[in-house]
Amino acid sequence: MRAGIAAWLCYGLLLACGVDAQPAMAADETYRLAPAAIGCAQPDALRRAGALAGEGREHALAQLHCRRVDTDARWQMLERHGDAVLLRRQPPRHGETPLYFTAGAASPASGALPAGLVHDMLAAGAVVAMWPILRSGWRRLRRRRALRLCYRLVSRHAETLRIRRRQLVQVNSYGVERTGKWRREQTEFVRTVLQPALRRARWQDTWPAIAGTVLARIEYVARQPLATSGGRHDDTRFTPTMDPIAYERYCAHTLRRAGWDARATPPGSDQGADVVATRNGVRLVVQCKLYRNAVGNEAVQQVAAARLHYRADFAAVVSNADYTLPARALARSNNVFLLHHDELPALITRLKQAGRMATMS
Repeated sequence: MRAGIAAWLCYGLLLACGVDAQPAMAADETYRLAPAAIGCAQPDALRRAGALAGEGREHALAQLHCRRVDTDARWQMLERHGDAVLLRRQPPRHGETPLYFTAGAASPASGALPAGLVHDMLAAGAVVAMWPILRSGWRRLRRRRALRLCYRLVSRHAETLRIRRRQLVQVNSYGVERTGKWRREQTEFVRTVLQPALRRARWQDTWPAIAGTVLARIEYVARQPLATSGGRHDDTRFTPTMDPIAYERYCAHTLRRAGWDARATPPGSDQGADVVATRNGVRLVVQCKLYRNAVGNEAVQQVAAARLHYRADFAAVVSNADYTLPARALARSNNVFLLHHDELPALITRLKQAGRMATMS
């Protein structure tokens, strides 16, 4: 299919450049004439001139508008009329009209290629010369289209990518980011989202060429502030080096900025809830975990118990890190939200959705 498209592109370019890709007619060939060849302005006069003889022959030829021609010149065939051919001198002389000759008097010029063959050779040469350019242009076009498709998918999943980067990228004791988990998350996103879309569009072969650009785009998008924060959340106020008590106050402050009446519970007597928040009669208990590794089952168990103790409507664990698979499974069975702290400003929307689902059930 690609070869067919490329052939049509070559053909179109040849036509645009004025090169006829069809075989040339024999009328374009160059001819030479036999010695003493006679040419006439009309084919009927040519037949009469052939019957002339005697001393008055030259005068009779002039009367018939016929004449002898230079046999060293080259002639181009214009058309045929039975056994007569209409030829024109090459190059044409000013004021000279084409003449009719007997077909036997004209023969292809020796040592010269037929004009039709030359035409075909030029067309073939143009195709060969343009093929690398056309192939390169076609590849660039497919890469651009594949790149635009990947960019659209990255934009569609931008919020999830931002949350996952915040959960998976941690800072070690020396202030250096540990990005191994985040790199694996990028690989998973490429494998499950981008590459299937490229295969459906039949652009999977473009991935090696665009992979670096797409991964750089993912990294750029994932580093942007969360859109759900509405511009109110100041990322600079969180630091991985803050102590757990400061992190609890930070989460409570974030909820207050989002419209909650939130307070951090006293250390040592929280009963599993680091923050208790209310809004429009809805009570929420939060367990805050400032971790370098993934959060496990214990945090889910604590906040599930705190929900009963505080008679809360909802419970959530908030962390700067990711969550283990067992913790996610336990949270689903106990209706506990597992959040990154950047998701707190938009939590009320998720709680409303969960409330509607509970009412419907």
